[in-house]
Amino acid sequence: MAGSRRSEIFIGVLAGIAIGLLAVLWVGRDIQPTKDYTVDLIDLEEQRREDYIVLVSALYALDGDLARAEERLARLNEEDTARLVADLAIKYIARNKGLEVTQDLATLAHALGAGDKVMLAYVVTPTHTPTFVPTVTNTPLPTPTSTKTPRPTVNPTATPAALPTSTLTLPPTPTSAPTPTPVPTLRPLRWDSRLDTWLYPPVRLEPAAAEPGQTYWRLVVAEWRSPDESGGIHYIYLSTLDETGNPLPGQRVFVDNGGRTILVTEYKAGTDYGVTFPMYGTLGAYTCHVEGLSDRVVGLGLGAVKGAKEHTAFHLVFQRTVKR
Repeated sequence: MAGSRRSEIFIGVLAGIAIGLLAVLWVGRDIQPTKDYTVDLIDLEEQRREDYIVLVSALYALDGDLARAEERLARLNEEDTARLVADLAIKYIARNKGLEVTQDLATLAHALGAGDKVMLAYVVTPTHTPTFVPTVTNTPLPTPTSTKTPRPTVNPTATPAALPTSTLTLPPTPTSAPTPTPVPTLRPLRWDSRLDTWLYPPVRLEPAAAEPGQTYWRLVVAEWRSPDESGGIHYIYLSTLDETGNPLPGQRVFVDNGGRTILVTEYKAGTDYGVTFPMYGTLGAYTCHVEGLSDRVVGLGLGAVKGAKEHTAFHLVFQRTVKR
């Protein structure tokens, strides 16, 4: 479906540019017939320039060729094409002009080294697929069999009787008891009380069905940011920690909303969260959990009541824990 959408964008933009070029050539052919009417991209009107940048971003989303995208943008004769793409992406975000086109623009701007935190939520990053590495099995070598060589017969000699010796018996050395492995202190759950008192329908926690001694993902932080506190942000911030409470990147986090979005935690410099997910559905639309046996947070979304669209935010932290 994404490939079909980008093909429609490509054909529409290309047709618009071709019609504009033909119109210029037709009008001017009788006025100055000897003049070269080749139109440079710098002479295109602003809307056509925007359409061209959208086309370049869609092509980059298809082939991933950054050098080719830079070459195409260079035809605009702008000093800072990266900033130009980023500004257009931010404009599309502010005007809600379509998620897929906005993602293409944000991804290209990010690849060119431009953008901000708001735009970063729209950058499409490929999900890493681990490469299978075959396990090397050590095959034991056959043990050589020794062949006994007969020795010559030697005449027996008298063996002197051994004299008795006194044996000193030492007391056993006391052994110290092994030092027990410290068990990490169980971190208490920090649950924002507004989640199930202010919000309607309330956000709820579904604990994982873990048995004692079993490793699972336990929710340790669940916080909500109201429209006054979110600063216009409408994200779910997700983090994963190891057993000692340190950030643990590379973990797959699931956001369910009829379908499933798979995110991978990656702690970048200057951030205290692993990954973000932009919300567009109202309260009750989203469920979040970590891959494997995990607690689940159910009923997240925009607003304080179902149907509202005010920008709100959530902060969820899951810790890998052994069930006691």
